[in-house]
Amino acid sequence: MRIKGFLLDVEGTLVKDKRYQPIEGAAEFVRQLRQAGLPLRLITNNTTDSRASLLDKLVRAGFDFTIDELHTCIGAAVTHLRTVGATRCLILGTAALRQMFADEGLTVVDGSEVDAVVVGLDTDLTYERLRLACDAVSRKGASLIALHRNRLFVDAQGRCSPSVGAVVEAIHYATQVEPTLIGKPSPTYFQQALDDLALPPESVMVVSDDPLSDLAGAKRMGMQAAFVLSGKYRERSVIDTIPASQRPDVVTETIGELLTTGALDL
Repeated sequence: MRIKGFLLDVEGTLVKDKRYQPIEGAAEFVRQLRQAGLPLRLITNNTTDSRASLLDKLVRAGFDFTIDELHTCIGAAVTHLRTVGATRCLILGTAALRQMFADEGLTVVDGSEVDAVVVGLDTDLTYERLRLACDAVSRKGASLIALHRNRLFVDAQGRCSPSVGAVVEAIHYATQVEPTLIGKPSPTYFQQALDDLALPPESVMVVSDDPLSDLAGAKRMGMQAAFVLSGKYRERSVIDTIPASQRPDVVTETIGELLTTGALDL
């Protein structure tokens, strides 16, 4: 089936890392999608920027996205918490992340008497905050919410660093409570983006630098997948550990090469 829409990862796919420097050919790729009349949505597990801040960074990097094209795991988490009636939250993340949840009307506290522990990227994580999270989940019955479970990310210094999934796994190991996954590759998250595109999964391609999470999840839902080597995984051999049915359909160095190499025909 011809591809009729795209879900695009951001960091490592459109921009190099947390510095938000555009990857060569990425802006042209988006421009050609526009010219071909193909709809797109951005799918990101970013837990450090608000939607407005993230959009501003992308515009300054040379992209012309709109706020309605941006799907974040933070927005999905707020929706989930409201749905289950969780109002008091312990947020493992930056001060900006905590403020984002507070701005949505949730009560953000630094204690274990909470309805939910929400885990995002916390580069200043202390043992005490990790202890509070474990106490809230294991003894107070709080739900464990993983904004995502990515293993690694490339930081603003270009270094490979442990991501949210590493902290989620620590709490999971200690408490033996299974986390609720919010962002990619959650089927619920992907389905929300597909519903926004109003397209069936088999006609949509996901482009990402993470074959272990994003693309394997996309394939499980019946979408097509393109793996770009411009992010945290630079070797094609990383896909050798993935079941054959969940491996990407296309592998290129950058998103721009999906067009220049003929891997994708618009």
